[in-house]
Amino acid sequence: MVMDNHIQVCAITETHVEASKVYDVCKKVCRTWNWTDNGSCCTKGMRIIVGWDANLVDVMVLDQFNQVVHTQVVFKPDQKSVFCSFVYAENHYKNRRQLWDSLKVHQAFVHDKPWVVLGDFNTSLYLEDHFTSSLRIDIGMTEFKDCVNNIEVFDMNSSGMHYTWSNKQQKDRVVYKKIDRIMGNMKFIDVFPAAAACFHPWRVSYHTPCILVLPNIQRDKPKPFKFVNLLTRKLGFIDVVKNIWSTKVDGYYMFQVIKKLKLLKTPMRKLLLQQGNIHEKVKKVRKQLDECQKLIDADPGNEELMLQNEHILQNYKEALNDEALFLQQKSKVDWISLGDSNTKFFHNVVKAKNHRSRIFAVRDANGNLFEGGMAPQAMVDHFSNFSVRKLLEEFGKSAENSIRLSFQNLLAKLTISQQI
Repeated sequence: MVMDNHIQVCAITETHVEASKVYDVCKKVCRTWNWTDNGSCCTKGMRIIVGWDANLVDVMVLDQFNQVVHTQVVFKPDQKSVFCSFVYAENHYKNRRQLWDSLKVHQAFVHDKPWVVLGDFNTSLYLEDHFTSSLRIDIGMTEFKDCVNNIEVFDMNSSGMHYTWSNKQQKDRVVYKKIDRIMGNMKFIDVFPAAAACFHPWRVSYHTPCILVLPNIQRDKPKPFKFVNLLTRKLGFIDVVKNIWSTKVDGYYMFQVIKKLKLLKTPMRKLLLQQGNIHEKVKKVRKQLDECQKLIDADPGNEELMLQNEHILQNYKEALNDEALFLQQKSKVDWISLGDSNTKFFHNVVKAKNHRSRIFAVRDANGNLFEGGMAPQAMVDHFSNFSVRKLLEEFGKSAENSIRLSFQNLLAKLTISQQI
């Protein structure tokens, strides 16, 4: 599992290895790795063992007890760091309360840094995480959900198995549950937007191996054009559209429309660039407004300051409205009241939506699995292998030009998706 998936940091829970034999056992698994454990905090044998490839990462243990090991992981190639908490929760819900308290305290320590929590929580979070004869929300699930909401983490975009644990019984006694999870905070998504969780089959274990994949996030291609709705409210928008639409283009009507839409990309980018950084503009105008009102407070009778305040206030309202509309479009959330208080909410919705909408893994027609950066190329290759001749046999020779044009447009869209 370690070698096949190029794992750099590994946590093993419920090992049943005696503390005195941990070093010898671990060295037989990966001889060049560094290993640590929380044996000193356990009363009934070893619970969590953490190992890492010291050539690629540095791992520092920040705190630990029998149910969790809090670490900071630094990736040597790019010096990016992430706080990582490896969990192996107790079976009884009362004993797990110590774990929930530890995670809440650690969240205050992490604050606004990237943080991921993963491991065996020994309880489900949602009803759909159960496949049993009786389904009900118990105290353990409620307390777990309260903790997750309190520390502000959520499940990572995942692939593979849904149920992560089975009692390996037969027929009516079989039980499947999702009790192993990989969750991250919003800052983790900021730093590692393409991160994904992979849950492999159980094989000989009762639990599925859980792997957190951090693909290379560097962009080697430009972002695709996206129209920003707030531009329709800006001065010069109508003139730009009229100018482009009056351009003479030869060809079929649909071709003319497509061509003119493409010609609009450059002037629309320039118009958006003229607006500057929308978020920084709000901060800048807010600061100007504060300073002006402080001057008014010191000289209440100054009419010039009053006029200046009205002008800045109007600019501030416009900047707030632009920011809210921009974030609303990205988050696709209907929100009646546009204001400064919406900013954090929209930001978080945008990040979570973008993360969940990523396609991390696909299988081709032959059953081959493609993950990470290989997934878009696999989709392009799949549709590229379709024969236009087969389509012609189905729709007839007279549709040849239409089919070829549609096929070319499909490949163009897939290429854009690959760039995204």
